[in-house]
Amino acid sequence: MKAAVIGSGNMGTALAHLLADNGHTVVCWDHIPEVVEDIRKNHQNTQFLPGIILPSTVTADLLLNHVVREAQIIFVAVPSLYFRHIVKEFSPFAMPQAVVVGAAKGLESGSGKRMSQVYAEVALHDADHFVALSGPSIANDFARKKPSAVVIACSNHTALQKTFTVLSNPYFRVETSPDMAGVELGGVVKNIYALGFGLLDGLDHGSSNLKAAFVTMALKEMKDITRQMGAQEKTLEGLAGLGDLVTTGFSADSHNRKFGELLAQGMEYNKAVAQIGGVVPEGVRTLDVILEKVGATVETPLARLIHTCIHQPAARAKFVDEVWKIGS
Repeated sequence: MKAAVIGSGNMGTALAHLLADNGHTVVCWDHIPEVVEDIRKNHQNTQFLPGIILPSTVTADLLLNHVVREAQIIFVAVPSLYFRHIVKEFSPFAMPQAVVVGAAKGLESGSGKRMSQVYAEVALHDADHFVALSGPSIANDFARKKPSAVVIACSNHTALQKTFTVLSNPYFRVETSPDMAGVELGGVVKNIYALGFGLLDGLDHGSSNLKAAFVTMALKEMKDITRQMGAQEKTLEGLAGLGDLVTTGFSADSHNRKFGELLAQGMEYNKAVAQIGGVVPEGVRTLDVILEKVGATVETPLARLIHTCIHQPAARAKFVDEVWKIGS
């Protein structure tokens, strides 16, 4: 089967490696010529996923229409900021029955819409072919064939089953869910609290006891937020909620956690963005959207505190004390 991966960053390249490992032919797209050339000629992506050799069945192209043409399944692994534009660009060239898998964990700035909702607005094909992919999926881990588990959601059983089959193997377990909103929102909102874990680490207060308390506080707030936005609470207790929260909160490879850590250590905002790859982490954008969308109807003291610390350097030194007050 031909698979397309749009966005050859850390996650996109790891997905390409996984798909090829499962026996599929993969064509990747990226806007950076050096990345495309590296994948084509050297079978690796030294900029975003160093140390991983890609199978010979993975190639890359700078032209979206070449990448998606005849692809039976298309993975979109670009930041949510670019999702609408990218879907508009490739949709005219995709096969009508192609399954589109969203690997972007974010909400659209301004509208606050989930990626499935954005896709339904701009795609030229049936929205029920869109599959949401979420859960604890650190790319550096599953690219090295370390056991990983994710969850997918879609209203179309055929599209869901195709995605399940394409992704599943002995080291990559896939679960399915009927709760599209919960799967998407769980993977989105946890990024906020991953920033908080980073602040704890940067302040050298990342003790296991404190982090355990922070997990329980964050999960409660995540449930309150996502319930208001249409998610089922039980979904947040699974891979797309608690599982993803723990992974991004504790992993050294989490961009959101690392960003919070750098800020707490005193690094200036723009320098911290550059340090993690030059793109503002999803958690920062998600914070703004969530506070605007449900801030007036849901109590979000942790999210508000994290927002303050991200944007006001003087507040960061008091983060631990303020967290403790919220939990009391």
